[in-house]
Amino acid sequence: MRPPPDPRPATPHPAGATTGTFLTDFGLAKCAATGSKLTRTGQALGTPAYMSPAQARGEPFGSARGGLSSLTPASDVWSLGCVLHEMLAGRPPFEGESPAAVIAQALVARPAPIRRFRPEVPRGIALLIRAALAKDPRSRYADAGALQEDLVRVLRGDRPRARRPDRRRRLALAALLLAAAGTGGLALGRPAPVGSGDPVPETALPEAERLAARARMLRVADVTEAAGLLRRALSLEPERSAWRLEHGLVLWALGNWQAAREEWARVGAGSPEEPAALLYRGLEGLFRSRDAQRPDPGVVPDLEAAASGGGREGRLARAAVAAVGQRWLEARDQLRGEPGWEAALLRGYVESVDPRGDDTAAIREYREALERGIAFAWAFSNCAAARQESGDFAGMLADSEAALRIRPELPEALFNRGVARQCLGDLPRALEDYGAVLRFRPEHTGALLNRGLARLRLGDARAAVEDFDAALRIRPDLVDALINRGIAKRGLRDPGGSFEDYDAALRLRPDDASAWVGRGNARRDLGDLAGAVEDYGAALRARPDTPEALNNRAATRAELGDFAGAVADFDAVLRLHPDYTDALANRAIALRRMGDLPAAASAYRDFLRRAPGDPRAEEFRRQLAECEERSRGPEAAAKR
Repeated sequence: MRPPPDPRPATPHPAGATTGTFLTDFGLAKCAATGSKLTRTGQALGTPAYMSPAQARGEPFGSARGGLSSLTPASDVWSLGCVLHEMLAGRPPFEGESPAAVIAQALVARPAPIRRFRPEVPRGIALLIRAALAKDPRSRYADAGALQEDLVRVLRGDRPRARRPDRRRRLALAALLLAAAGTGGLALGRPAPVGSGDPVPETALPEAERLAARARMLRVADVTEAAGLLRRALSLEPERSAWRLEHGLVLWALGNWQAAREEWARVGAGSPEEPAALLYRGLEGLFRSRDAQRPDPGVVPDLEAAASGGGREGRLARAAVAAVGQRWLEARDQLRGEPGWEAALLRGYVESVDPRGDDTAAIREYREALERGIAFAWAFSNCAAARQESGDFAGMLADSEAALRIRPELPEALFNRGVARQCLGDLPRALEDYGAVLRFRPEHTGALLNRGLARLRLGDARAAVEDFDAALRIRPDLVDALINRGIAKRGLRDPGGSFEDYDAALRLRPDDASAWVGRGNARRDLGDLAGAVEDYGAALRARPDTPEALNNRAATRAELGDFAGAVADFDAVLRLHPDYTDALANRAIALRRMGDLPAAASAYRDFLRRAPGDPRAEEFRRQLAECEERSRGPEAAAKR
């Protein structure tokens, strides 16, 4: 990664010029107490703590969204709102352990009210900052000048213009919210926008309806608070089926799936909400079974009951039934063009579970559902899993952390974060995540297997064996655990145990090239060189482009005196990987031992040119000089 550009040199003031205070680029600012906030290269442009949602998404200047340019002066207003928040609260509105975590919060989280940190901040200033940090750019000030005008009004003691529409607009919104609260407002796929519209006057709605309406508006930004508001609303009016349906949704988003199913079971039979309750109960069971790669057939009765009612719920239920049966093409056909966040979640599920699915499409669908529907912890986690398949480990980390902000103990999200950290090289923190998963789910073989691998990479082979042992007690047929335990036992100088593990793995998976290589290594350690050559050959029949099998077979052939066969194998390795230094070194040694001194000298020179800093370089220079001297013949040596 390139370092950030140097700041421009200061321009000297002419003699007699008046100096003043200048506001510099926030991206080059640094707080000594908290560390650097420098803009990184290769990321969405901007400093994460001050980036608007449009910048965080990496949208180019002038791209159209709803007829508006994404990066307008309203994006600068967001950044100014962040600065005002930090000046007053002593911290920016969004914080995280990494730039990716901060960006994820800017996209989906609601900033905490400024008066939570500084109760003495005037209400007018708090309203002004809230307007500047609205998710929808149309709800912010048009530009910095408009924000300045309102700030001057507040400092004069006047009320800010922020979020103070005329009376008719307030009454119209109050009427809409009253209707939504009374009828459930649960038109599938049409959530109320977060951060837009006006606050409802406290006298406009009865308390229970006001709580439900606020929950509806919060379910993307703060699903935990939405759940609490709906719980209070239902304590006042427990017969509202629409609120129970919505309460089940936010409980599901938080990962409390059992409580969610109980709420949907309490939705009145024959009520308008019953088909949606059946659909959600079926979808919950379907999505929860994702990790097993095989849908739970127990969800079919709910989905079939929902399908019998027709309408949009019926169409989605029929698509879900096709997904249960792994009829992926049929499910895709059913969902093609279907609007709404539920359809997007189903499409994301199909793409992420179907072996022929498109991981990029899965990520796109999950993101659409999260932005338009509810902040589901498990959907962020599933999105993270899809990013793993595409190799986007930074994105996987960000999505996992977004899930864990909603539900800190979600095992799947903890596991995905551990995988992301392990792939990014942060092994100690990956170990922490796997340990947390195992506290919740001691039988999680994936966490045991990956923790064993991380421990092995950190040099703790004995602890790695313990993890692989635990995984194999749960699943004796777990081939990867057998192979990895074989590696660990070899590191502990237990070639017999290593051989046994690889042998067991090959009985379960005869075409695994890595198991054949491992068993060949164990045989070589046990002194069975001919058997090792056979195993390396089997690995190459299973996978002809395995460089380790070629290199190890070549070295073993050289030990058996088959130098021509060894050189042929080394040549094959170098055709696949020209910079494979071990093969370069071993090829030179084999050529020298078979007596082809000119070829050996050439091979030594090739090695020294490609790997001048290798620890073997000095010894190889000596051997090169010896080969060159001997290849000149006795007469040349006598003259010297």
